Amino acid sequence: MNEIKLMAKRRLDVSRLELGMYVCEVDRPWSETPFLFQGFPLLTKQDLEAVQGCCQFVYVDEYRRVRIKLERALADQPAKLQAASQSMMQILSVTPSPQLKREPLSKEVLKAREGGRKTSALIKDMFFDIQLGRGIDTAACRSVVRENLKSMMCNESALLWLSRIKSQDDYTGQHCLAVSVMAMGFGRYLGIEEGGLEQLGLAGLLHDVGKIRIDPAVLNKPGKLTEKEFSLMKAHPGLGHRLLIGHRDLPPIVIDVVYGHHERPDGRGYPRQLGAEQIAPFTRIISIVDTFDAITSNRVYDSARSVKEAFKILMELRDQQFDSELVLRFIEWLGIFPVGTLVQLHTGEVGLVVEKNPTFKLRPKVVVMLDADGQRCAPLFLDLARICVDHEGLPYRITACLADGAKGLRMVDPQVQELIDHHELESLDDPLNPADLLESFTAPSAPLNS
Repeated sequence: MNEIKLMAKRRLDVSRLELGMYVCEVDRPWSETPFLFQGFPLLTKQDLEAVQGCCQFVYVDEYRRVRIKLERALADQPAKLQAASQSMMQILSVTPSPQLKREPLSKEVLKAREGGRKTSALIKDMFFDIQLGRGIDTAACRSVVRENLKSMMCNESALLWLSRIKSQDDYTGQHCLAVSVMAMGFGRYLGIEEGGLEQLGLAGLLHDVGKIRIDPAVLNKPGKLTEKEFSLMKAHPGLGHRLLIGHRDLPPIVIDVVYGHHERPDGRGYPRQLGAEQIAPFTRIISIVDTFDAITSNRVYDSARSVKEAFKILMELRDQQFDSELVLRFIEWLGIFPVGTLVQLHTGEVGLVVEKNPTFKLRPKVVVMLDADGQRCAPLFLDLARICVDHEGLPYRITACLADGAKGLRMVDPQVQELIDHHELESLDDPLNPADLLESFTAPSAPLNS
């Protein structure tokens, strides 16, 4: 596994600060400064002047320096949202994380399943420890996040597929795993460096930890919550913040995300009704991922909706509840047919998307599970980017994206989960590229026994 880059701290007189530098420490307690966050990039002249006005020297983190550049015009947005969105785009201009050699889906999904099981077990143990008044094993949390991040870098489709498998009996824990995985995948697409991806994954894993303090009768109520019950539910970010604030080994940004993942740019979120300029970039990312996963999952009080419906909701709430630029980038990353999504083919057959195609986004790898009459059938493995035709000789194509549970097919069904071990899954693996093929021929062979 690649090592996470260590912070390269450098002390600087404030007169030598430049736009794009990342201030990670100041010359006095943070409580004595006007800054909301304990660590931030200098994105504007006003940021520079604010630091120079209250400090004599600071420490900057060279690995988190950002490039300041102007993107498209944002004149149609309100002033505060315009500034916040522009800052968001600037902070995403960072050094991309290193690329690992891509692993075939059939191999990586087996490793990812083991990582997913370890993560799920950890979350259950963590919730149990909290109920008993014990602390959170943050070292174990970091370990599983790093393992999952490595899997994402090898083939992100594997964990994305597995993270879509949820049962209502353990929705909160499985939702935390899904948000952690998706946040790292999205962050990697945005170009966030590896250390930042680990923080995003940790924040996703812990974002709903406060729900363990909510009355189970309220948390698992199948019907609509009363006003009083909703007020209790809205307390979970603050409860999570109180659970984590004493863990000094957790990055401050992780605790801030837990506290703020229900804050909204229009100032109507909870629990603090923060404005757009007060919501940290990682918090904005988690809030989008959290909402998308909730909408597309089966919960005790609501059935899963399709990806198309989820995207429509996110688009309608841009600038009000979600960062406009990030919503667009999120949809761009996931694509119209995300991994772990049920789709209908032009033949009427229904299948599961198991791997995305980075070049041909409308032609993912699909496993057919229902025939044209809606009956369960033997799995048919299709790579829509290759030549594959129906019984009439017509190329297969996707005509609709379906919600989990549509046509009686659910991600938790044993038949769906058995696909992970199916011998024909290997048929969808990409052929070796010339460089890999050459490497396999030139690799030293094992000595022959005499």
